[in-house]
Amino acid sequence: MAGTVTPIRKDATPSDLHIDQYLTNLSVAFAQDSGKFVADKVFPVVPVTKQSDKYSIYPKGHFWRDEVAPRPLGGRPNQAGYDVESGTYLCEEEGLEHKIDDRVRANADQPLNPDRAGMRLLTEQTMIHRDSDWAGAFFKKGVWGSDLKGKSSSPGAGEFLQLDQTGTEPVEFLDEQRDDLGSATGMDPNTLVLGRDVARVVKNHPEVKDRIKYTQRGIVTPELLAELFGVERVVIPGSVKNNSEEGVADAIDFIVGRKDMLLIYSAPNPSIDQPSGGYIFAWTGLIPGATNAYGGVIERGREDLAHSDVLQIRVAYDMQVVASELGIFFEGAVA
Repeated sequence: MAGTVTPIRKDATPSDLHIDQYLTNLSVAFAQDSGKFVADKVFPVVPVTKQSDKYSIYPKGHFWRDEVAPRPLGGRPNQAGYDVESGTYLCEEEGLEHKIDDRVRANADQPLNPDRAGMRLLTEQTMIHRDSDWAGAFFKKGVWGSDLKGKSSSPGAGEFLQLDQTGTEPVEFLDEQRDDLGSATGMDPNTLVLGRDVARVVKNHPEVKDRIKYTQRGIVTPELLAELFGVERVVIPGSVKNNSEEGVADAIDFIVGRKDMLLIYSAPNPSIDQPSGGYIFAWTGLIPGATNAYGGVIERGREDLAHSDVLQIRVAYDMQVVASELGIFFEGAVA
């Protein structure tokens, strides 16, 4: 549609929303597809009733020894035991609010809806913040049991040949990494997270194309990649964030590192005796019966003397690596 779209700013006045002869059957808005966000797709969310508490950690070594031996005549068999360690979480409450003056609402032409736009603003920024927290907690070097760095040639110890270099075989490479993690922990990794550049390279890699050429459609999907790489799921984050301040030219890019990847074991469901590379503790007890699975809630309040309604979103969660040995982070998997 030709024409100029007037942006709705946080300091919008009634004249900003009142536009003569506005098309009521069409509006222009950018809203990200919720399917592109990654924070709710990799690690289990653990609902908690308290803002902070402890959780149990069972060191794996005790459970994977072989201490079974013959019982001596008249004696007792060998006795086995295990240790229990503990970790702690703290769900810090965060929030954002948006104010709607009565004059703004009363003077808004269709299809502008200040209440709906305000809800979308708060929800979308919170999802962006959540993905940023996820990337900062999990998708980086220094937090997992193994860190490998991609090199364009002659990789040494702790390095690997980047997947967009000639002669690479990503399926065999990830098979080896999966076996290394499984042999060291007893848990086969079940999730592979690919940055967008890595995903593009992998989908167009000659080895991958050759392996799928006889499939029904010959189209590389995350489900097909999961089968090739021997994991339950391949996750390709696609959420974006504007990294510039208001009033400065937009600087929009993917939130999760484009050139990196993560191979991880993630428990299908949270359990006190189920290992998982990470957990997301969500304070659902913040407002019992009202908070969602992520400890979030949107509330509406009234400021009578300001003649305005206030929309406020509140969230409280803590993202933690709880078993670092269950993950391998690949920095710079492509050039």
